[in-house]
Amino acid sequence: MKNYTNFTGGKMAEEKKQQENQVIVGSMPYRVSMAEVDAYGVMYYARFFEMFERGRTELFRALGFEYKQIFQQKQILMPVVEAACRYIAPVVYDDLITVETAITSIGSRGIRFDYRVLRDDVVLAVGFTQHIFIDPQGRPVNFGKEIVEELKKKGIIKENQVVPTQEQEEKKEENLSDKLKKLVVERIKNEEKPN
Repeated sequence: MKNYTNFTGGKMAEEKKQQENQVIVGSMPYRVSMAEVDAYGVMYYARFFEMFERGRTELFRALGFEYKQIFQQKQILMPVVEAACRYIAPVVYDDLITVETAITSIGSRGIRFDYRVLRDDVVLAVGFTQHIFIDPQGRPVNFGKEIVEELKKKGIIKENQVVPTQEQEEKKEENLSDKLKKLVVERIKNEEKPN
């Protein structure tokens, strides 16, 4: 992992002490091997998810967290519950690419990572993985707040900045869904009205 940097986004409501959304990003160089390409010399699609795993592992390591320690010391697992990748341009044998990994949302019981795969400044693929925090018996556990507090202690997240929570992201999606429903209902009503 080369480095990680903090990026801040738009301001939230004034009542919330002008907190800013924050995304934590790390980047990692990656050379494509012959074993990772298909007969046409193009990286096999499932290999992108392996790169994503390396990216998030290295980002966590750079931030002072290691999967192995989290499991051994805290007995917390982070299985993937949703994953997606959009392939924009081919990645071929011997390409030197960069995998950017971002923590874009942390909830009490889950975390989301977004990814970009680049060659020079050209975006080749984008994706995400959504994880939940569970114990070895598969029961959900609260761990997100602990991650946020640790990142604040290290100065990676400032007190007046927050990483969007899963709950906030879900609420945005609900608001968008409600708006879409209203739009559809209005259009149906307008179509039923005689001219």
